[in-house]
Amino acid sequence: MTVIIEFPFVHLHNHSMIHIRFSSAINLHHILKNTFFVKQLQNKEEDKDALAAKAKEEAIALREAMAKQLPKFPPNYDLTQSEATHGGDFTHFYRFACGEEMALLPQQDSKGANNGTNGSTVTDNDWMDEDVGESEGTQSKKKKAKNTKKKAKNNHGNGADNNRNSKNKGANGAAPSASTPTSNPIFSLAETEQLLHSLNNQTIIDLTIRLSGYHSPPPHRRILGDLAYIEAIMPGSATIHITAFSLGFYVNKTNATGFDPTPAAEPYYSHSLLDCLLLKSKSLREAWSIALQASHKRAELLKQAALSEDAFAQLYRPAVSHWWNNHSGTALGSGVAVPAPSSFSSRLDSVTLRPSWLVPLPMLGNKRLDTWRDHSSLHKWNVARSEEELTSTYGMDIRGGGIRDWNEELQAARDMGVETLEQRIERARMIHKVLSDFSDAALQGIHAIFDGYITPMNPNEPARSHVYLHNNIFFSRAVDAGLDTFKIIQGDRAARKSASREAANVGVIHRLDVPGLYTLGTVLVEYLGTRFVCQSVVPGILHGEKAHTLTYGAVEALSELQCDAEMHKVLEESLGEECMVATRSILSKPLSDERMEAIRQFKSTLALPTNAAIEESESQVDAEVKANNVCGPVEMKGILGSDKRKYVLDCTRLTPRDANWVAKANGGTGYWEAAASLLGENSKTSRLIPATLEDDEWTASILRPELVTSYADEKLKQFLLIRQAKEAETSSIVVTNGVSETSSDQDPVPADANEKEKDWVDVETSGKGTTEEAKKEEEEFIQSLRYNVNVFLPYMKSIENANQDAHAQLQKDEEEARQIASYLWNTVLPDVTKELRLANGSVIQIPVDGKSLTEFLHKRGINCRYLGRLADLAKVEEQNDVEAEKVYEKNKKEAKLPRFRMPLCWLELLECEIVARAAKHVLDFYLTDNGGTAAIQPAQTIASFLSAVISTSEETASETELRISASKGDAIDTDDINSLTLFDVGGKGDAVHKPVRGRSEIWSDIEKEIGRRFRYTLSLYNNNAARGRALYAPLLRRICQRSGIRIAAKAYDVGRKCVCGGGSNSGGRLDYSYPIAAVDIIDVLPLVKHAASSGEESFTPCLFNASASPSLHIVLADAKAISDAAHRHLNNGNISIASEYAQEAASLYQRVAESPLHLQIAKCINLLSKCHFYGQDHDMAILSSLKNLAVSVSLGGFDCMETVSAHSQLSDAYFAAGKVKEGMKHVRAVQFLMEFLAGANYSQLSSMYYKVGTQYFECEKLVEALSFYEVAQMKRSDDRMVDGIISSSAAMALAHLGKFNEASSKEKIAYQLYQALLGEDHDRTKISSGSLLVSF
Repeated sequence: MTVIIEFPFVHLHNHSMIHIRFSSAINLHHILKNTFFVKQLQNKEEDKDALAAKAKEEAIALREAMAKQLPKFPPNYDLTQSEATHGGDFTHFYRFACGEEMALLPQQDSKGANNGTNGSTVTDNDWMDEDVGESEGTQSKKKKAKNTKKKAKNNHGNGADNNRNSKNKGANGAAPSASTPTSNPIFSLAETEQLLHSLNNQTIIDLTIRLSGYHSPPPHRRILGDLAYIEAIMPGSATIHITAFSLGFYVNKTNATGFDPTPAAEPYYSHSLLDCLLLKSKSLREAWSIALQASHKRAELLKQAALSEDAFAQLYRPAVSHWWNNHSGTALGSGVAVPAPSSFSSRLDSVTLRPSWLVPLPMLGNKRLDTWRDHSSLHKWNVARSEEELTSTYGMDIRGGGIRDWNEELQAARDMGVETLEQRIERARMIHKVLSDFSDAALQGIHAIFDGYITPMNPNEPARSHVYLHNNIFFSRAVDAGLDTFKIIQGDRAARKSASREAANVGVIHRLDVPGLYTLGTVLVEYLGTRFVCQSVVPGILHGEKAHTLTYGAVEALSELQCDAEMHKVLEESLGEECMVATRSILSKPLSDERMEAIRQFKSTLALPTNAAIEESESQVDAEVKANNVCGPVEMKGILGSDKRKYVLDCTRLTPRDANWVAKANGGTGYWEAAASLLGENSKTSRLIPATLEDDEWTASILRPELVTSYADEKLKQFLLIRQAKEAETSSIVVTNGVSETSSDQDPVPADANEKEKDWVDVETSGKGTTEEAKKEEEEFIQSLRYNVNVFLPYMKSIENANQDAHAQLQKDEEEARQIASYLWNTVLPDVTKELRLANGSVIQIPVDGKSLTEFLHKRGINCRYLGRLADLAKVEEQNDVEAEKVYEKNKKEAKLPRFRMPLCWLELLECEIVARAAKHVLDFYLTDNGGTAAIQPAQTIASFLSAVISTSEETASETELRISASKGDAIDTDDINSLTLFDVGGKGDAVHKPVRGRSEIWSDIEKEIGRRFRYTLSLYNNNAARGRALYAPLLRRICQRSGIRIAAKAYDVGRKCVCGGGSNSGGRLDYSYPIAAVDIIDVLPLVKHAASSGEESFTPCLFNASASPSLHIVLADAKAISDAAHRHLNNGNISIASEYAQEAASLYQRVAESPLHLQIAKCINLLSKCHFYGQDHDMAILSSLKNLAVSVSLGGFDCMETVSAHSQLSDAYFAAGKVKEGMKHVRAVQFLMEFLAGANYSQLSSMYYKVGTQYFECEKLVEALSFYEVAQMKRSDDRMVDGIISSSAAMALAHLGKFNEASSKEKIAYQLYQALLGEDHDRTKISSGSLLVSF
């Protein structure tokens, strides 16, 4: 018999039961007779009280332990880090982004060791800002080692960030990590970096080895065995000449005065060059001995530090370190690389795949550089660097004996077998590798083109029309090259957009992976305002028309459209069935007569040969009356290459043109014209927004495939509802013996068997007819879901006279396109606005920056050109909130407030992205204007432009003088800028177009671009009425990201007055700009868009000397199927199966990508961490969440949406495991990143600060709790219920502190909100009212 007595035990995180079991072999009657047990039962109430008291004591102990883990903030501490989030101080940006706050008070034991009383301990703040000697760091190491060995035994493996927490000094230093010491708590992060810097310096030997000027050996010496002559400059500047021969190396008699390769008196022969030099030079032997000892110490240091650093800490350390030579591979603990023989490059680039827009300033010696102009001292003399550039092949791999044929490699990989899983993996791996190598080679080719190392194929044509062939890659600018080729667009803007659309559609075909249809490797590279299209070469296309065959479309503008039956079948099976592109009849010469005449006149200026003109005239016979069936855009071309493969080129559209951006007179919806008619003629809006939609760029504006899919889903719903209604109506009538009767529960009795059989036959025949009719109806409906992609095209001839049916179908197609555009305007855009209004009450997370905003809109089928329309809708919602509050203020007793408000951050994010996109196009125009003269020396143009954008007005001369005089010589002036290089070379500066414009001119161009591109007028920027809501720091970040600009991580005076230097005659001199100077521009990076990239990727900044491949799409359906299955199992609660599937999918993706840094792998790791978290496996949840954070940072940087989500997920895992200290660090990182990226009005900030305040309140840290509650009240919540809860919690904290008057005021605010939202009868309102009556 077993008796179970249960006692409730209250835990801080969950409620469990204590089960006390008594077992015996006798029955319960005999047990009750036992006097002792009966006495125990009589005293069970006392036992319950004792256990309850014990549970209470344990809860108190746990609360005290949690309270000790919570960080302590000094009085009047700025919890929002306003200088970093809004003030433009980026000096310690990466520390805040990682949750390492410098002003946090360290958690130190009053009796503990290492309290730093002698001042010798190196703190993180000392490392950042003070001149600390290396010997102090070494002394600190010895003192800390003695006091931490005892703790190491009891704390093995308690977290990965513990190494940074061994210091106990520095109230103003960086906050220590939240975990307890580990088995190797010898060094703090600062000491590790400083010691590593010192050891790296010792391993650097001042030795130069190069080929001698006497190399190569003359013939008479070569036949004696000489292979090479080497010149080595030893430490101390002694020069040694070495002869290399087949048996080794020896010192020869060559000197500065003459050549003598014969052995010296003491040749110091050795099989190794290093041994030969060591034997010869004493100074090298001494330096080599020191370097070896330092190398051993460095290896031990890295080994100890690696044991205590997790995946994220290995990324965090290079981000905050300023020691330029501490590069140790991609993570701490990996092999240490010798410092590169080049100028300083941020260590941040070694741990992130995407270069950051913000570069930390380096340190020289033990002092951080004040300005970037001092970084020249880091550029060391190195002959090997110059030789490397001279011998660079710019992406060409000639070691194999020939140039790589990218197209053949790519198509051969696509033709690999797919029968088994291993074959599919190998095929996907080869495709991924070839495309990755191709993008790297394309980027190197662009570098060579801009440096002038590649000769164009058409040097006699204008520079903008130059095309290049390098490394079997064809390079061309995305510009309008003229009328000689068949196309329906014109203008450079349309050409740029069309190139981007073509790359996206090539990616769609690549992801479809249709056998028999091939696409070229395609990469877009944008650099200094110029967009290049890089493509592999179609076999035979460069060897004349006989080497390849045009099977679809037309190349020449006056030629007929070709339509090969076999090619059309392939396109119908791929684009038609998979992309729902309709096949339509088009004239074989579809261009209008006016367009054809313009082309003929253009051709006549090119002096075509006579035979070409005759052939062209003969091809016109009956061309106007012929029609072809085309599946795809009319300008698409199909080519049968010399390798007999079918290639698709110029696929610029897979969805219809957007009818909202077509003039109503040309068949558009007319919504924009109707909106413009409501504006006043003399208003600022009417002056900035064009009156018509006649713009070349909108010709290439198409609907997003997500929108077409959403519209098709709506049509399918309506179709199914109609069919269900018909079936219900049909099933309600039963035909029996030719008589219609209403069906009942009982079957009718037949007259006889023959009649019954006849009835069954009739029913079967009728059902068969109904089924065939339903199938036919379904087929017709499916065909109606296919869309004509050639609607609303300019310069097209009407097909009405040639084919009436085709013309009628075209009218239907245009009406369908208008319906889709109307669905977007009237349904999707308002629904998104409503969705965001209720975001706090749903699972929707509002985007935090421009990139996540773009992805948010694209997933809903909204193009970014509708940002202006969304901003207008947001303004209307905000005005409705203002009106509702006015009504409530007039009559608080009767008026009701809506619970949810429109997030203010939504309009702020929209306008920030609008300005950033428009500014990017304006800056591109400045860099390419006047033949691209500004791009030659772009630093000043970029600095002046950025200064104008992040300012409110321009300084006067007197204000500039006062500011410079107040800076005490620290400010950079015009003389400092012009001292950097030689600009004033005589004359009046008329030879070169002035690259600098004033603030008013820059903002005028930006507003005009916004009016044209978004049909919107700004209300938050360049507007004194709403200056407080402008997001200047996020705007600067976004412009830098979209333009590839890198700036120094220092303090910039954003949101105030600027100096641009425009409007003055500088006579060739550079102009001083403020707050961003030319010396603050670190670099301008190329932007790369790969056609095969994942759907979320667009133009991403890349380094010329690094990999240019973003996360490419992996052509492996098996991995995607397993990943989707993992999501389904997780949604169904099958956590263990979901975890296994996620690991398997990640393994398959990694086998293909050969790297964990891939977008799909990141998603699998994120899913895996969720599985562990939901399964309450806290240790594994922490480990997987750390990996998720590390991969997110490596892919997107320290300040992206994915990193914010990863920080939040990791903090939840730490809190669930009871590690409050570590969790708080990542919560603080989330708070900082949210406010920095989205502004102070971001909707989730108030709840984030409230949650932290609740943690402190539960641990009875009332002062800190009240501080967080006050910040939460300052942040605007979009849910008024949250405002009431925060006010009530603040009132409770004030009451516990004895501040009853303030508590009463807070509770009154909560009561008024509850009353207005819930009414007097709601329980929450009654509780609040009772609190006011009883407590206060």
